[in-house]
Amino acid sequence: MQFNGPEHADLVDVRSLNIAFLEYLRGPSGEQMRHDLPATLRSVVSALTDRHVHRLADVPFLLLTLSESDDTYWNRILQESPVRDLFAAAGSETDSIDRITSAALGFLWQLARRNAYATRLVSGGSLHWCEQLASCTLLRVLQCAHQQQRLTGPRLADDPVFWQRLLGAGLSSDDDVRRAAHLASLQTMLTPIDLKPARRFRTAACYTSTPALKL
Repeated sequence: MQFNGPEHADLVDVRSLNIAFLEYLRGPSGEQMRHDLPATLRSVVSALTDRHVHRLADVPFLLLTLSESDDTYWNRILQESPVRDLFAAAGSETDSIDRITSAALGFLWQLARRNAYATRLVSGGSLHWCEQLASCTLLRVLQCAHQQQRLTGPRLADDPVFWQRLLGAGLSSDDDVRRAAHLASLQTMLTPIDLKPARRFRTAACYTSTPALKL
């Protein structure tokens, strides 16, 4: 079976979403979300500079989670009827994270429809989750983003080692050190996937050529 990783254009989208999420997370509006992270790292996140944000955003996966590993949660919200107006006028502090969530889900939705494997690499989602997402209409996906208040958060927020690596070596000015930390973090993200074909999936990830993002 041929495993095709994300294309260069996909990684450009991942990077732009990561930048938007990190800028939200470090700012005043992201204070509540920072409390999901280990206490010792919250001040580090709030002190991230623009240069740090852009370095960290280069990781080849989304730094935000959309609860993609919780099948029960997604089964429930996909069955619920929309309760919020998708086209309501913006105006609250939550609007920025709502827009990021909608953009991330829209990106993953179109990616899942053409390359489920690449979707799993950048989101950590299961094959079942990718298939669920791809089977929805775009409007339904955006409705899910708008009707759930706590859908989005920092990826692996309860894993201090994961975030210590990202906020340490992952911010290094040395390109090789930074890339090694980013790839190690990718492996950490993929390892918890508990599926029957998971071993083959992780092995394939080792042999997949992920295009480098250069600006």
